[in-house]
Amino acid sequence: MTRAALYDTTGGPDVLYVGDVADTDELPAGKVAVRVHAAGLNPFDGKVRSGFIPSQAAFPRRIGGDLAGTVDAVGDGAVYWDGTAIEVGDEVAGRGNGAVAERVVASAAELTRRPAEVPVEVAGGLWVAGLTAVSCVVTVTVGAGDTVLIGGATGGVGLVAAQLAVAAGARVIGTASERNHDLLRSLGVEPVAYGAGLADRLASLGPVTAVIDTHGREALDAGVAFGVPGDRMVAIAAYGAYEETGAHEAERAARTAANLADLLDRIATGQLTFPVAATYPLEDVAAAFAALEGSHAPGKIVVTP
Repeated sequence: MTRAALYDTTGGPDVLYVGDVADTDELPAGKVAVRVHAAGLNPFDGKVRSGFIPSQAAFPRRIGGDLAGTVDAVGDGAVYWDGTAIEVGDEVAGRGNGAVAERVVASAAELTRRPAEVPVEVAGGLWVAGLTAVSCVVTVTVGAGDTVLIGGATGGVGLVAAQLAVAAGARVIGTASERNHDLLRSLGVEPVAYGAGLADRLASLGPVTAVIDTHGREALDAGVAFGVPGDRMVAIAAYGAYEETGAHEAERAARTAANLADLLDRIATGQLTFPVAATYPLEDVAAAFAALEGSHAPGKIVVTP
């Protein structure tokens, strides 16, 4: 049996509990069992648990997707994205359904090796935020000569997107609360306070040529005010604002294990910072989600089974 975070009905973090689930004895082809050492939490997880995003999955439901851990068993034909064999004992990072658990079965295509230089807690929260950021930067290609406005620049997606844009040679302006402005400056990002009057505060910083909004639609609306074309704006949680602003949703083709490996290499070599705000044991999964859905320091909330 495996201990896993479960819930029997939709609702707030308090519906979560830790229970036993049956282990998979025989792995299908292309599947890998991973002993989970770190599982990052994402807003999407909480929205499904709350019922805001509908799900047809039967109860009790498991939760989570991001993970890092040790390969425990390997199904036939399971290889990494580069074609090399996955072996028992490999340290990996990636994604697996229901990852907030002691053990999870994942697709080989969604795993890559974890460099020893990357802490397991960091690697365990990277898949969703990191690859969503890559998708945003691919959707609205930025480079030298661009001034990119990033809404929610100290969230998980925003931090990675901002650093990728800086690395590409763009000038980056990021919205954040004032307590997080020093962090953005340390990453080469020009901070600006979010909230009412954003367009007025941006006016003194010069023209904006692209917008990546990782939190709502405030940055999109500012982009519209500055005449940024819709095909130069992308958002991940704008819901009804796409048609109104002409912005794009982030494409999904870039969400690959190969791109995760690139992000891990950047972290390992000091080219990318991906902070962990807090870690919680599996037994405190409800408190971990409460922290995720409240106000917390920049970086990921991670459960360590």
